[in-house]
Amino acid sequence: MHIDEIKAIAQRAHNDAAVRDALFQALHGENRDVAVHSAWALTHLPKTDNGFIAAHREELVGLATTTGDTSLRRIVLTLLERLEWSVPTGQEEPPDYYVELLNFSMEHLMMPAEPYGVRSLCMKLAYTLSTPYPELLDELRQCLLMLEPSDLGAGVRHTRNKLLAQL
Repeated sequence: MHIDEIKAIAQRAHNDAAVRDALFQALHGENRDVAVHSAWALTHLPKTDNGFIAAHREELVGLATTTGDTSLRRIVLTLLERLEWSVPTGQEEPPDYYVELLNFSMEHLMMPAEPYGVRSLCMKLAYTLSTPYPELLDELRQCLLMLEPSDLGAGVRHTRNKLLAQL
């Protein structure tokens, strides 16, 4: 699909909840191309539609952490990265899927076999999810320092350096 088609689908989805729901359901379908294009369209929804994406946060975490398709993983991580992450009101501990995403992110940011886009998104998500916990921020800092900058692509190196400066 061409970007103009994706943007048109996203605009229709923004205006029609049924289209948004159909795009989300397509993420879990058998057809890989349809799932990837649906996820791509969801990334082009305006930020005002983040509530819809957040309502499916747990399912998106499950998809991102289990799919074997790196394109779908990268796009779903992009959807998750644009959300606000804080422990839900009334809970002392984060939900299990927060911990699942944090563990996944910490593991995959270190994996040289992961595409650069996935590694950068994992770094950003790990930082966001660790922010309320100083001990986790220290662990993330140690992980980032273990990454050899010369072995990283420019985008991953930039994300690493930016996060290390914030830490």
